Amino acid sequence: MSLLDHRIRTGAGLRGAFCVLLFAGGSFAQKVVQSFEGDKGPGLAVCESGVTHCDRPEMNLGVNGKQIVQVTWQHVNVYDYSGKLLRSTSMDTMVRNAGLNPVHIVARDPHPKTPPGAYEPSIVFNEFIDRWIISVTGENDSMLVSATSDALGAWGGIYPSCLENGPCLNFDPAVHIGYDRNGVYFCGGHMGDDNPHTIPKVAYDCFAIPTAEVRAIAQRKPPAHINRAHNMPLDIFPAVDHTKTKAPTAPALFLSKTCDRVTPGACQNAMNYPFHWLVTSFTWNGTGGSYAEQELKTDVGSTQDKWQYSKPCCAPLGSVPQAGNDKIVLRVAESHRLTNLVQHGSHLQGVETSGPCTKDCGSQGTDTTNVMFWVDLDCSKPGACVVSQTAKISGPDFNPEFASVGIDAAGNVGIVAVSSTATTNLSILLWTRKASDPPNTFTGPVTVAAGTKPFTCLNTRDMATIGNAVGVQTALDPDGRRLWVTQQWGNDAERCVWTTRIVGYQIADSNNDAKKKR
Repeated sequence: MSLLDHRIRTGAGLRGAFCVLLFAGGSFAQKVVQSFEGDKGPGLAVCESGVTHCDRPEMNLGVNGKQIVQVTWQHVNVYDYSGKLLRSTSMDTMVRNAGLNPVHIVARDPHPKTPPGAYEPSIVFNEFIDRWIISVTGENDSMLVSATSDALGAWGGIYPSCLENGPCLNFDPAVHIGYDRNGVYFCGGHMGDDNPHTIPKVAYDCFAIPTAEVRAIAQRKPPAHINRAHNMPLDIFPAVDHTKTKAPTAPALFLSKTCDRVTPGACQNAMNYPFHWLVTSFTWNGTGGSYAEQELKTDVGSTQDKWQYSKPCCAPLGSVPQAGNDKIVLRVAESHRLTNLVQHGSHLQGVETSGPCTKDCGSQGTDTTNVMFWVDLDCSKPGACVVSQTAKISGPDFNPEFASVGIDAAGNVGIVAVSSTATTNLSILLWTRKASDPPNTFTGPVTVAAGTKPFTCLNTRDMATIGNAVGVQTALDPDGRRLWVTQQWGNDAERCVWTTRIVGYQIADSNNDAKKKR
């Protein structure tokens, strides 16, 4: 039986149940250990009132071994590991309770019907300080930190960019967050700045905050050191690195891609562009440090170009079809960037989604649907990273978007993405590779949650926006074996009622599992 024949079809009634999928013909076992419904959209009436980004979930999650916390622009939901909802708090209330203002003053609509609230959140659980950290856009870029490891307790917050006389990042900063043993890294968009490798007149600022100064944010005490850098590449993403033995002087790593500087909005809109990887490092020296940047070609060994970025398919809006509604397409153009970044030892891994190359594609080959480029960068020499492995993941039966990569403690890799086509509604798919697999290869996809309904919302342009432009984090469970992610899927046909699912999966050797059971 082929891998595509193996499907997990999980419905809303699965909450709290365990799902196990075994692949025949070998010792490899792949398990979806938990899958349950997350937050749901508020419906058309609320979205027509002017609530910011109401038409998409902007979902993310973190885990700490006891609690799973899902954030959307709408709520902060705390679950236990059985999928029981312990508490749901509106995101605006969460930001206010942390001492910050959720109202986004600089709105693109100069006359919104209601004040724009907080949007584009992300969350991580930092095991080095036993604290939850939320990044979200409010009045300015906002960082919220929990007072303890219990997400149900108190939180405090700061505006990182407003420290040291700013300037505050308050125009759609699209904040990305990462951490390692030495610090927390926070990057947000800065209009007017410029990086020579990405589009003109917009770049990112990045902040490196010492780990020892992050806990006090819960008491609303600003850190003394933020190590701000301007003119960073657009869409730069800091890594999450769980290495417990990381040296104090080992650099934190960030990743982004180059963009054509001629085509308007080229980081999203370019076609057949032979992009390069941009690796940025921050090396600590006490509570300060320095940033450095390097540019890498995309083939193994970084000696030549291999991949070509194209705007997500199809049509000018960058939208894909869905089975349940042949008039309303799903806009996926915001999936033109990395959605997360993970580090395992000295290796850095990310997944870049792209539209298909249809001609003059070289060794990349031609496609008719969207594709993913996976990269494993060997940064054992931090100033001279090199592509160690890379792969194009594509197929005629899926359109992968908003891909999120995870690595377990053994070095096994999972990629979870959403997809819809003319014959499928928005579904959640999973690809995996064991650390022992042949280089540059993946297995899959497996359908984790098959969409049952089309998604429609504010469709004056015959499209509905999905996903999360600031990324989709994959969280590593403290047990080192399970990986957790949340994604949007099609499970409600009512307009603007987006649905999300929370999924925990495991990549393991079944023989070892069997020994543990005995």
